[in-house]
Amino acid sequence: MKKLAIFLSMIFLMTNQSCDSTDEEIDLQGNNLFELQYINAGMSGKIIEKKDLDFNEFIELYSDNHFVKRRVYLDSTSIATGSYTLIQSEDSKYYEFEYEEESYLIQNCGSSLKEHISILNKKEIFNGGYLPCDGPGFGYRLLAK
Repeated sequence: MKKLAIFLSMIFLMTNQSCDSTDEEIDLQGNNLFELQYINAGMSGKIIEKKDLDFNEFIELYSDNHFVKRRVYLDSTSIATGSYTLIQSEDSKYYEFEYEEESYLIQNCGSSLKEHISILNKKEIFNGGYLPCDGPGFGYRLLAK
C-alpha cells in the first residue's frame, strides 16, 4: 500500500509540475546550473524549502555530458562527479547520472552508482530516487545563464 501511495504521489507531482512545461527543452548547448529549491519529505507530504535547510545543493551539467553535484554547508562542501545521458521516451524525459565513485550524495534506494533525474519542464528537474524507499525527493531549478 505504501508503494502505491508513493507511486501516486510521484505521478501527481510530475503531472502537477508538468503543467508549466512548454515544448522547449533544457538548452544542452552550454553548461546548466541547477540549484536545490525544496525537499519533498516523502510520505508525510511535507515540503522543506531551501531557506529551511542547513545546506544548499547544486547540480551542474556540462555540454560534454559530465556533471558535478555539490552540497555546500557553512563549513564544508561535498562534491560528486560523473557522466549523464539524456533519456527520452513518449511519456517521460530524464537524465541518467552515473557517478565515478560511491558517495552519500547519490540519491537512490540501493547501492547503485546511478540516479534518475526527471525533467519536469525547461527550468526544473526532480530527483525522486529515494521516494520508493519512503525517503525524500529533491526539486531543483535552473539558475539564469
